[in-house]
Amino acid sequence: MQVFWSKGYGATSMRDLTSAMGLSKSSLYDSFGSKHELFLETIDFYRENISSQVKSVAELQMPARQLIMALLSRAVDRILEPNSRRGCFLNNCAVEVASDDPEAAARCRAGMAVMEESFLRLVRRAQAEGTISGDKDPESLARYLTSAINGIMVIGKANPDRDVLEDIARVTVSTF
Repeated sequence: MQVFWSKGYGATSMRDLTSAMGLSKSSLYDSFGSKHELFLETIDFYRENISSQVKSVAELQMPARQLIMALLSRAVDRILEPNSRRGCFLNNCAVEVASDDPEAAARCRAGMAVMEESFLRLVRRAQAEGTISGDKDPESLARYLTSAINGIMVIGKANPDRDVLEDIARVTVSTF
């Protein structure tokens, strides 16, 4: 996953993969079938392990609106960390291959759905807490928040300016 994340699917060679994994080419094929199958497994791994971290944050016992802002702030911090300018793996996969690879697109959607479902729980909780108006559609807000957090990661790759990225997070939360 780290190799695909750093180089992208198209630029990753079998030599890159075998070197990173300490496998021979035949062992890689025996274990995963193909570069593409390995790539799909890395998307699944990311969804199950990294995207699920958002799910665990959504379960914390803090005010939901505060957790939403914390998730957006964490995205800002993460994209600005040294060696983190490569962005979100799912975003990168979606941008690079999803339009031509229906299997990768479906897996990227599933990963983003984990985030959207987490935001949906937080929005509903914030509505119950009275910090987000009950007349707002929670599904629409969850999609909007998923878009915003992914947007922060994409914009941060090209413009790693903390003030700009924090402004995006602040404005996002101010809209509801």
